[in-house]
Amino acid sequence: MDRLLTGLLTGTALVVALYAAGLDSTPITWIVVAIIHVCLIWVARSTSRMPGLTPPLRRFWRAVTAAGVVYLLGDLAQIGTAARDPYAAVAATGGRIQMITLSVGSALLMLTLLTVPLGFGSRRERIRFWMDVATVMVAAAVVGWYMVVPDLPAALLKVLSGPVILLLCVFVVAKLVMSGTAPFTRACGIIGASAAAIKSGADLVSRDGLGGGRLHWYLACTIAAHAGLAIALRVNQIQLGRKAENLAPRPRRPYSLLPYGAIAVTYLLLSVAVVRDGSPTVPIALAGAAVSTALVVLRQLMAFRENARLLGELDTKVRELHETQEGLRETLAQRDALAARLHHHAFHDGLTGLPNRSLYAERLDAAIAAGGAVAAMLIDLDDFKEVNDRWGHAAGDTLLREIALRMTACVRAEDTVARIGGDEFAVLLTPGADPREVASRLVRAVEEPVLLAGFGEARVGASVGVATAGELTRDGDSLLREADHAMYTVKRAGKGSYALAP
Repeated sequence: MDRLLTGLLTGTALVVALYAAGLDSTPITWIVVAIIHVCLIWVARSTSRMPGLTPPLRRFWRAVTAAGVVYLLGDLAQIGTAARDPYAAVAATGGRIQMITLSVGSALLMLTLLTVPLGFGSRRERIRFWMDVATVMVAAAVVGWYMVVPDLPAALLKVLSGPVILLLCVFVVAKLVMSGTAPFTRACGIIGASAAAIKSGADLVSRDGLGGGRLHWYLACTIAAHAGLAIALRVNQIQLGRKAENLAPRPRRPYSLLPYGAIAVTYLLLSVAVVRDGSPTVPIALAGAAVSTALVVLRQLMAFRENARLLGELDTKVRELHETQEGLRETLAQRDALAARLHHHAFHDGLTGLPNRSLYAERLDAAIAAGGAVAAMLIDLDDFKEVNDRWGHAAGDTLLREIALRMTACVRAEDTVARIGGDEFAVLLTPGADPREVASRLVRAVEEPVLLAGFGEARVGASVGVATAGELTRDGDSLLREADHAMYTVKRAGKGSYALAP
């Protein structure tokens, strides 16, 4: 256990217990508070010198040290005031110098907290933050007025310098902790905010004077509040010494409930003042409620506008995404169509549109592997060269396209007609077809004259070789060789017919 932290805890607990039991020694209170502030100064100063801190963090802790020095100067002046007249009211509540130094030190702490970078990403976030500050400041002023209930306008300084600054410090500490950018640990923020709340409790105790035993509780709360701040700083220092990652940025909450809590407190105090007929407080509470309500409504209107802007941006993004997806789908469709065309060109004849030699060979091997009476035919056009020589290649191309259509009409849909060369065609018959009948149809269909527009009538013949797969057929190449031999048998015999391989 840390010695300084242990001393602060046990010493504070002992003194608070003595005051709660009825100890009545006002000068001792301020001596204890001065000792506490000496500890606070030492802790803040040593924290500012810790290795690994960024320049903004060092500046923050130096400012805290300066605030502690201001507090200590006020403590020393108050010790003298209390020693001269221990039973005077200012001996317990603080003289003018002590009140000024307390206000200056607290204001310095508040300004230091307000200048800590919150990591806002836009101007709107900064505006919302300052509107939250204004809302809480109004609520703090109402709370401070209720605690002090001054009878003279001059007492407004006491309200603004006391509870308002302390409560505003609580708000800023909470905001820093929630934003994940606080220059201190979460435990430090919670303990420090609790100390400020205790100090506000001390002001509430002294609201109706310090008679009737309230002096002891006022002094106990005062000591506990100052000690709580020193304890918070020491806890922070210990945590940073053990693990510097305790100050790593945390995820920020997208909203803050503090302004709504502040306005709720304002209306609560307004209700209490009306019920108790607190005439000095009712106008202030009413004005605070009106101002804080206006600030919250304005903030909500800004939030509505921001939400509308974000929804508009979201709608634009969704529309852009939809257009991108449509474009992507169109691009993919174009890619698929291009791939299909490329695939078709790779496996089909460009002139007739029939499967080419590669696709025919692939289908033939697949049919042989599947088994059954598969037949392969090779067809060579007779006298085709004469057509090219007489009318040219354009006429020959027209003739080839017509012959391709006639051959396709001679077979079933599950069979294949392919162009494998200049005037050479091949047919694959799957099981169930009669090779002789198909070959006979092919010969007759090819022999029919072809009318070539602009040229005349052309006639060609067909020499067809047929080979049927058997038990010893191992692949398409061997079957095609047998069909080729049969075709040349027809050629040698006079063309215009078909022959089956043995």
